[in-house]
Amino acid sequence: MILKGRVLLAALLTLVFCLTAVFPVAAVQPTAKDLVLVAIKNFDLGMNKGFYQKSQGEGTLEVTRFDGSLKEVTGDYSGSTIKYLVQMDDAQKAMKFSYDTAIKGMTHEGAIYLQDDKLILTKDVFLLLQDFGVDAFANSSVSLTEAPEYMYLANPQLEAIWEQMSSYQNGKLPAEYTEMLAFLVEAIPDECFSLSTSKVTMQLDQDNLVNTIVNLLTKMTNESEKVAEIMVNTNTYSYEQMGMDPEEMKREIAAGLASMTVPTREEIQAVTSLIEVNDFTFEYSLIPGGSKTLNVDLGFKAPDGSVEGALGIGVDVAGKSDNLEGSYRLAGQFNAANGPQVDVDYESQFSYTDTVADSDSNVNVNVKDNTTEKLMLDLGLVSDSVSEINTSLILDVPELTADNSADITELIPTTGTSVINVEQAAEPKNFNLVVNGVALETKSGFGKQGEIVVPARAVLEQLGYQVEWVQPNEIQVLSDEQTISLFIDQNSYTVNGAEKTLNEAPGLETGMTMIPLSFITAELNAAIDLAAPNLVITN
Repeated sequence: MILKGRVLLAALLTLVFCLTAVFPVAAVQPTAKDLVLVAIKNFDLGMNKGFYQKSQGEGTLEVTRFDGSLKEVTGDYSGSTIKYLVQMDDAQKAMKFSYDTAIKGMTHEGAIYLQDDKLILTKDVFLLLQDFGVDAFANSSVSLTEAPEYMYLANPQLEAIWEQMSSYQNGKLPAEYTEMLAFLVEAIPDECFSLSTSKVTMQLDQDNLVNTIVNLLTKMTNESEKVAEIMVNTNTYSYEQMGMDPEEMKREIAAGLASMTVPTREEIQAVTSLIEVNDFTFEYSLIPGGSKTLNVDLGFKAPDGSVEGALGIGVDVAGKSDNLEGSYRLAGQFNAANGPQVDVDYESQFSYTDTVADSDSNVNVNVKDNTTEKLMLDLGLVSDSVSEINTSLILDVPELTADNSADITELIPTTGTSVINVEQAAEPKNFNLVVNGVALETKSGFGKQGEIVVPARAVLEQLGYQVEWVQPNEIQVLSDEQTISLFIDQNSYTVNGAEKTLNEAPGLETGMTMIPLSFITAELNAAIDLAAPNLVITN
């Protein structure tokens, strides 16, 4: 909770403080917008780097209210508490989250570790889930009582956490984030910025919201390569894990943006007319340690008035890095005339000294059914936390062995197989296909990225789907619940209109359309059993 709170705090401080640097006045005084852009590029987090090196913190989360019809279904969670301790040692590339829970009379103690690229969970994590009706071992060949003390999941993407920590230690945000923020600010019209002798102000109204969107979309088209660079750099690990070449993704994204048709101002106005900008103001003092405030008050409504809502954000920060105090508030409302009325409010106060940080937060949630006037949920949460730099901290991370640990993916089966590639077969070959117990005359193949591909029509029709070919390059997969469109030699595809991405693009092979096996497991919920020389697919 402390780590999560620290990340949220860092995000809010980024929004506030990236605009607060003070610069010398040259022969020609910079404009207010110039000051903001330079401040972003020279942004300093302003916190002791020790918080991102060796630190620990503890806190408590308590349910103060739990009422409504949901209580009749789940039971009463009032008075439930979670006490936790978070420790981090960047030198070890290790982090530990330990907890002590008391929920509805049930108590648990457990821990979650992060080391290098491994997420390690103690057995109690799964016992805790069972108390909430989630049995991760329900379909496992091993019962939870037979499972080892530690279960782990290795994922190279987790290494990115330590790279970010290194950036924070230098007092900087990752470069791709500052580039993204600067790109967004550049799109805001100059007239939204003002400069006085004591402060810089940025203010958006309804018209300037439209102008900002027009400018942003135009910039994305004109600077497509820059946008593609930012987008891919913020998700490099994800693309690599999906088997995609980041450089190729940059080229594809840039090409798509460059050919994008920018909506007209009138079209954008039609959309933004559903949003009411009551207030969007950011101010920061030019005096060192002066106040910085952000106030956002937005409303929205459906064209027919059946749904309305609001979003409010308030941030108020003052002080220097060794004596920083502030508060932030997030509030949201959603009201459907023939559905629920939801009100959410989150408030937090925080303070930082050079070596200690503390925060107190309150969350209130109220949900009512407008059709019956019945209260569905009245929830209250309070939390407090204190964290401090601890230069002598040495984390006791468990040493994993074959006897005391196991890979989660081997213990807990998932539906289907995500990707099977050439390297998984001792001798790559085309497999005989058996679909829902029927042996097909056609065989599998291998795509350009090394993934197994199968003939689309033969396999999909045997799985109960209708397959249509739409000129010039579209394969439609149809069922009562889904309309899926795939495209020859394209990684993107759509499911009921929502765009998704494949690792391996569909292709043509000896006159047949071949689709990747991962698509069948991901979208059609099919199970795969690879037992050479047969590849068995069932749904």
